Amino acid sequence: MSSPILNAYALVFAALDQKEYQDGEFKGWLSLTPQLKDKLELLADAGLTAGSYDFNKDGKPHSSVNLSQLKPAHFENNIRFHVELTAQQIKSDYAICSEWNELLANELRVKSPVKYIFFTKAATLLTPESEDEKYVNYLNVHKAYEFVKELAESTEGGDSTIFYERPLRFEFVLNESDLERSIDLDALQKLLSKDLHKEAITCLMCKELVSFLKDNASKQRFSYLIQHMDSLVSNVLLSYQSYVENYTFDKVRKEYLEKRTEYVSKIHGVFDNIATKLLSLPAGIWFATTQIKEVEIGGLETMAFAKNVSVIVTVAVLAVLLIFNLIGQFSTISTMSKEYRGVFDSLAKTYEEEASAIEKAEDDIKSAQTQVEVKLYLAVGATLFLVGLTIWMFCKAYN
Repeated sequence: MSSPILNAYALVFAALDQKEYQDGEFKGWLSLTPQLKDKLELLADAGLTAGSYDFNKDGKPHSSVNLSQLKPAHFENNIRFHVELTAQQIKSDYAICSEWNELLANELRVKSPVKYIFFTKAATLLTPESEDEKYVNYLNVHKAYEFVKELAESTEGGDSTIFYERPLRFEFVLNESDLERSIDLDALQKLLSKDLHKEAITCLMCKELVSFLKDNASKQRFSYLIQHMDSLVSNVLLSYQSYVENYTFDKVRKEYLEKRTEYVSKIHGVFDNIATKLLSLPAGIWFATTQIKEVEIGGLETMAFAKNVSVIVTVAVLAVLLIFNLIGQFSTISTMSKEYRGVFDSLAKTYEEEASAIEKAEDDIKSAQTQVEVKLYLAVGATLFLVGLTIWMFCKAYN
């Protein structure tokens, strides 16, 4: 319905002669036609004209008449009607006002633009088919409002106050000059729509917006934002890029440190897993030595000799099995070494800037590997020594 109303208003406004503005109305004279009568009826229904007019005939005052009382005789050229039109009416679907500044002073129409506009000062009618640059930019103003509103709501500041270290309040009013700037918020909207880092992105945008606008008065902030939107978008994108780089660094550091801890634990676990078995050897040797009995020369066929031989054989078998177990751990460590070298080489190639830190973490694993290998060699040596000690005591039993 808004389009017919504005078309009617524009037509009647253009037909008025001797227009003058008085008490919020445009007053003038016009000769009626059936078409103008229909337009006036439409305007009267919308509250834009009274619907009852004085008229003169041949330049002399004659009478007054309602639109419903008009007859064909009233459409003669020598009859002119004195018509009043409301100078301003701003509704949710259309606006009649003097110029852009008057419309842009209305916060509701900045937050929710109207598509049908008639400016009385320039007698200009704007519709969705219009290609006027300011009109096109005006229709996009609500995107900036929605952007601010989303950030404000995320900080529990309603739709006009962003809380980040300090309150940043907006009054959504603009000037005509602000419409010379196109509004492109696609990059910021894409960031806000991301599921990953959503809270961090919102916080980052609030920080940038507060830093960007804090020195402007509340009435000027939205205007300044529109005029310098490109700068804000650039600042936000740069801050987000820096955040992602730092996030990636933290993630990589966490990954290689976790890998270092994992492999160091595994390598030390190799020795820990056989520690109980190693403890069994000294206990077994001690028990074996207590069972060795002194045998007189020539008593090789006695039971004491047989027991001594069985003890020595048992100790030897135990030692051989334990040494085999220890040697097998070297193979396990070798497999782990190939595994962690591959993992850390891959990390170093992927994140070259962290290569030195990754190499240090790998060196920690190599150090743990060396320590465990030394322990294994010492365990093998200790096993052989204890076996030798047992054999020596066996021999001493026959002296």
